[in-house]
Amino acid sequence: MIMEQGEQVMAPVICFMPIRKEKIGLSAMNLGGVINSGVWESQPSFSADGKTLYFVRGKRSGQGISHQDIWSAELSDNGTWSKPAKIPGLVNTPEVEESVFIHPDGQTLYFASDGHPGMGGLDLFMSRKHPDGSWGEPVNLGYPINTAGDENSLLVSSSGSLAVFASDRPGGFGDLDLYHFELPEKVKPQPVTYAEGLIYDAKNFRPLDASFELVDLETGASVAVGTSDKSGEFLIPLPVGKEYMVSVSREGYMFHSENFKLKTKGIAEPYELNVPLKKITTGNSVVLQNVFFDTDSYELKESSKIELGRLVSFMNLNPDLRIEIGGHTDNIGSDTDNVLLSKSRAESVAKFVVDSGIVADRVSAKGYGETAPIDSNKTDYGRAANRRTEFKIN
Repeated sequence: MIMEQGEQVMAPVICFMPIRKEKIGLSAMNLGGVINSGVWESQPSFSADGKTLYFVRGKRSGQGISHQDIWSAELSDNGTWSKPAKIPGLVNTPEVEESVFIHPDGQTLYFASDGHPGMGGLDLFMSRKHPDGSWGEPVNLGYPINTAGDENSLLVSSSGSLAVFASDRPGGFGDLDLYHFELPEKVKPQPVTYAEGLIYDAKNFRPLDASFELVDLETGASVAVGTSDKSGEFLIPLPVGKEYMVSVSREGYMFHSENFKLKTKGIAEPYELNVPLKKITTGNSVVLQNVFFDTDSYELKESSKIELGRLVSFMNLNPDLRIEIGGHTDNIGSDTDNVLLSKSRAESVAKFVVDSGIVADRVSAKGYGETAPIDSNKTDYGRAANRRTEFKIN
């Protein structure tokens, strides 16, 4: 949306929702009194994970709408909104901030402002998100992108290479014209690709709607939470060059987890995730793909605790279940050493679960050593698959 500075319109934030599945069409739905107020809300921008709404709120004065700031609100799992607040950090000023755009990387914010040092009028700026959630010092996109006139309404492609904006600079065809440019390296967002998933029943291959979460393994931060549709499919944007954990759950099924790394090159095609879910049945087992140990060690790495927290939650949701934690190795080393190491690792996991509040007689541990491979021990890939920790329903 392109707005003239000072435009005097009372604008509630709205969104568009399908009318019915069998009909093609959209219906405007007011976001309600939590988001909208008696003043001016407009120019919404939704984060790619569907959890955060950024928008502009202005104050009403004798001169119309003034003192516009960028606000945000969080959407909960039950569909309710948190109370909006001005975004923390260094973005908002006593003057005008507008035309907010959150890039799909979730870490880079673009906006227009006349409150930061600039070329004159509204200039375009970029700010990056800090680990504490605040927004850093805005960077002016500079000349010749910004001029003495007004520039606003910047949109940036998911790759971060192309930007489109509006400007009233001389030489156009009207009050505001559209322009495009290649973003300078210093103000580019993180490159983004997409992960597309299919969730299905492991036995009959029936598509399932299920809850999923993706976590940045380096930071432990949740980067996407959602639910697949009845076709079992989901599609989410993710910054490249990071390692992620995906966890999928559905009532009546054992949870599924795995990890993957998005390379920095070759991101034209989405990363594909096929997620088979097993029903909660005696004898069914799940590999804990995100439980990690150093070589020849049974001490849990810190990054393992995200996965084990999900195992604890699973046990709490199913209070009658009893499980066996099984440790497995490849065939490198002696049989005796492998059994001892695998047993020690299984006991470390079981201890974590019990220490987290699960009754001890619901959790047992067993070391299988190299006796139950799931792949060939003749390749590096096969040996890595055989070195695993899993839990089995007893």
